[in-house]
Amino acid sequence: MKTVTFIPFLLVGIAFPQLMDKPEIEWARLYSDVTEILDADEANNGFILGSPDALFFTNSAGDRQWLVSPADAGWHYLKFQSVFPLPCEGYVSTGVGKETESSSYSIFLIKVDLDGNVVWIRNYDNPETTDYAFDVIELPDEGFAIAARQGGEAWVFRTDSQGDTLWTSKWGWTTNAKAMSILYIDDGLTVFAQGNTPTTPSGPHLIRYDMEGNLLWETNFPDWPGSSPGAQAMCEASDGGLLLLDHYWPAIMHTDYQGNPDWWTWPPGVDQPYGYSVSTTMDGGILYGGELRPIDSRAYGGVIARFDSLGNDLWYDNINESSCCGIYSATQLSQGGYIAAGIAFPLPSPNPSQGFLIKYAPELGFEPQEGSSSVTISSISPNPFSAVTEIQFSLVEAGEASLTVFDLYGRVVDVLGDGLFSEGEHTLQWAPEGIASGCYMLRLSTSDECVTGNLVFLR
Repeated sequence: MKTVTFIPFLLVGIAFPQLMDKPEIEWARLYSDVTEILDADEANNGFILGSPDALFFTNSAGDRQWLVSPADAGWHYLKFQSVFPLPCEGYVSTGVGKETESSSYSIFLIKVDLDGNVVWIRNYDNPETTDYAFDVIELPDEGFAIAARQGGEAWVFRTDSQGDTLWTSKWGWTTNAKAMSILYIDDGLTVFAQGNTPTTPSGPHLIRYDMEGNLLWETNFPDWPGSSPGAQAMCEASDGGLLLLDHYWPAIMHTDYQGNPDWWTWPPGVDQPYGYSVSTTMDGGILYGGELRPIDSRAYGGVIARFDSLGNDLWYDNINESSCCGIYSATQLSQGGYIAAGIAFPLPSPNPSQGFLIKYAPELGFEPQEGSSSVTISSISPNPFSAVTEIQFSLVEAGEASLTVFDLYGRVVDVLGDGLFSEGEHTLQWAPEGIASGCYMLRLSTSDECVTGNLVFLR
């Protein structure tokens, strides 16, 4: 067990001036037949959304195209906590459910195709405990890894491509442990968990497993800022390392891959803020989603905030549209702009809660410029591809340029070129290794312009 102690002079200041204008809101939507939206991702020219009531897909304007209910999967109850797009195949989702009205609460993993038809659903159940899954990812072998809780223990397990269990691992000493977020990094699994061990107090822990389920190391954070830290979300930072978010009075902490902290910053909030979502952006920055909760009223509100790669404040929005009360998921879109999803209580009160989804335009200065006259992606061929693809691009003037591949979460997958390029045509190749099939985004950028393209990799 490794204990990480914070170095005070590395901390980022907690003031939150608005240094950029927040982007314009393009639209905000309510979905009255779901009580909230727990997770949202971009995929297949639209958005896949998970809720306590249904898994559903909308087009880019937020219009629903299809919906999967528990009955469609043959279950009594399903809460779709986490969704993961399989861009060329469909989607997977996990959470908590009941196969029948009398059965115990168990973890499920469901796969649906691009039209919302159920391909399969799997049940992972200990009848003696209440089980709950918080996160799912696809692995390079097209199987899946899930971060969960079984009773009072953190539960991590891996499946094959059909959802059949390959191994499971438990972590935690008493009754309050849970695995909240999971990442595949360098042929292993890194887990952000809440709990304690016989030698560490309760709080956030970083846990590392190999691909066979063997525990490699654990890291805890006894000096995490805030009075009652609790692990909430994790993503890989664009500049390397990890971004970790806790839940109550949240802090965002940047660490290396072993959990050694570099800096932390406070997201915006008043009285009793709660943090739910952290992700990276295409320019290397950070996006946060959460909830404002004043002590003396029920006037809760959603918040989305944007930081640069070092945690310095860029902009934030206290969301007032459609009586939004909290943001549970926020992500940047492949063509610029953002979506944020959560919960709203439309007036007049008391009304049932509703699912909330809002779309922001790109920030000025960050919007990709399609058809730019000075930087151009001429061709991507073949595309889709299964082994290697060739990217041709041109620069009107010699200068610094970078050609970078991102996944749909905004994480850097590969840097194909970064440096000084001459004027004229250039050709680079991408031969992916150790990544899953799916859609990826290509970005060609110079000091003042960028263009993007889409890549489809089929193993």
